[in-house]
Amino acid sequence: MAEQKQSALERRLIEAIKERAENRIFEDMPKHIENLKQIGISFVKEYNFTKGDIVVWKNNLKNKIRPAYGEPCFVLDILQTPAIDEEKSAGTPYFNEPLDLVLGMIDEDGDFVVFHYDKRRFEPYLTTEV
Repeated sequence: MAEQKQSALERRLIEAIKERAENRIFEDMPKHIENLKQIGISFVKEYNFTKGDIVVWKNNLKNKIRPAYGEPCFVLDILQTPAIDEEKSAGTPYFNEPLDLVLGMIDEDGDFVVFHYDKRRFEPYLTTEV
């Protein structure tokens, strides 16, 4: 019974997301296009990370729950052959995403955790400390 309720809830959520996407309105198209260009330029800008670097998400390119925007992460490895996200649906942002950046971070319990990411979404962490 709970499985059927969950399935019905999932179907309603999927329909709501589809409806929202189909009815998306762009109030200021020139501003939207300029924003699209800027984010695209940021996405393709490459950095040569090395093990031990500290990195953060680039603005507007976060596609995972963690780390948070502005949260520093430790570069553990840069994979020459990226792992490919196994997400089966081409309608998700993870479809064939190359996971070539291995990052470590400290979770809310103080534990060091490791995740794989697409390095194009990250930039060096810059501090203003002297």
